[in-house]
Amino acid sequence: MLLAIGQALSPLRTLVALGSSSDGYQQLMTLPNGTLAVYGEVALLLAFAVFQVVVFVAMLRRSYRFKQLFLYQWFAIPMVFLLNTAWILAVLGIPVSQVLTRNALIAPVVTFALTGIWVAYVYKSVRVRNTFTEGASGQVANAS
Repeated sequence: MLLAIGQALSPLRTLVALGSSSDGYQQLMTLPNGTLAVYGEVALLLAFAVFQVVVFVAMLRRSYRFKQLFLYQWFAIPMVFLLNTAWILAVLGIPVSQVLTRNALIAPVVTFALTGIWVAYVYKSVRVRNTFTEGASGQVANAS
């Protein structure tokens, strides 16, 4: 149940992070290439949110692909962070030290570590193995 709640909230968390950055985006827009930096970051985060929804739907359908998609989602956490950082550095031409601060690293590292615990659970749990089988694919989970 906790896995389902966490997976349901993950795209919302991504969208909230996007919305809470709107003030920062407005400041970035005034810089040279700032508009390009903002559009790139927004596109990256929206693509990640769409992928999170795909993983959530696979979970609801009890698809045997859920475990693999969940693992890919876990790998995507640092990839999105690294791609976003590289994008901002390349487009704005600012020093790495201005982007990779300690506070900027805490959230992705903690999220990656906590999601890693859930990935281990998904791959080790007999209950998960019995729920997400090839024969169960296409069935929508009941809210019981």
